[in-house]
Amino acid sequence: MYTKLISLLGLAVTAQAHMHLHYPPTLKGDNNPHTKGEPDWLLNYPYGCCDKPSPGPCKGHLDLLDTDEGKPVVTWEAGQKANFSLSGLRIERTQENVYGGTHYGGSCQIGMSFDKGATFKVVTSWEGSCPHREGGEDPKGQVFDFTVPADVPSGNAVFAWTWVNREREFFMNCASVTIAGGNGDNEQQPPASSAAPAPSKTQAAQQPESTGVSQYTLSGCDCKCPSQTYTKACQCSCDSPSKNRRNVERQALALHKRILQHEEKMSAPVRRTESVAFNDRPDMLIEIDWKDKSDGICHSAGNPFELKYPNPGPDVIEGDGEYKLEEPTC
Repeated sequence: MYTKLISLLGLAVTAQAHMHLHYPPTLKGDNNPHTKGEPDWLLNYPYGCCDKPSPGPCKGHLDLLDTDEGKPVVTWEAGQKANFSLSGLRIERTQENVYGGTHYGGSCQIGMSFDKGATFKVVTSWEGSCPHREGGEDPKGQVFDFTVPADVPSGNAVFAWTWVNREREFFMNCASVTIAGGNGDNEQQPPASSAAPAPSKTQAAQQPESTGVSQYTLSGCDCKCPSQTYTKACQCSCDSPSKNRRNVERQALALHKRILQHEEKMSAPVRRTESVAFNDRPDMLIEIDWKDKSDGICHSAGNPFELKYPNPGPDVIEGDGEYKLEEPTC
């Protein structure tokens, strides 16, 4: 209850910046190796925020797909396991640079488009507990597994992530990806030069790997804690000598313990799966809770409910049940 209270209090102080897609690197993201100029500081803000009109799907960055900035950043195999991660860390190299927050959950969908964003088909829906309630803002604690549908076309695609929280805010980020080993339709493999180069350690865009050490970024410091074990200490290195390293290490240890506890609780989430052809899957729920539009879109029930998708698709992961689910009004 204490942790929940702290998380809810955090909603008040992070009422603007929230979470964004970290891996695969989103279009116009600060960790996308193809981004030119300043990244989009609105990536982790809800639609209709900050007196800005809602830009349309993918934060308005679909026009980058046929440019160097829209080159694929990862290749996934059809029918194989994959994952994505979320981040509430600061978006670097922007005028607006604030930390985000998880809003203690919500509901998320991921999907794919093979027509450059004209339509998005649902891949997986998380009904509740997304982002992970106790995962924190570091992407290491916000990793989600899914399976790429086996019958998707080969070639370039747009991967989309959406989130609706209990404050009735809508988020959508997208990444340019390549699908290999698909059904052969849409065969348009990119030239070798279009694939994103392996990111450096400082870009932190790699797919999470098991190294025996959990790494976190807190207050500008890089911290390491032994993976999968409760430990008495974490070690942090800070760029700025003015940082109180011991305080940051205590924060890293607390985050590490919260993540391990959450992983134990969610080690076997309830998953409902059925076989449905990719082209027969429902469209993603995109036009919902855009704060600058009052007509013609859906509206979630909001607190104290988390969103239950009216058409969640064939792969649904149920949350922890802390909040009841409610379908939107459309």
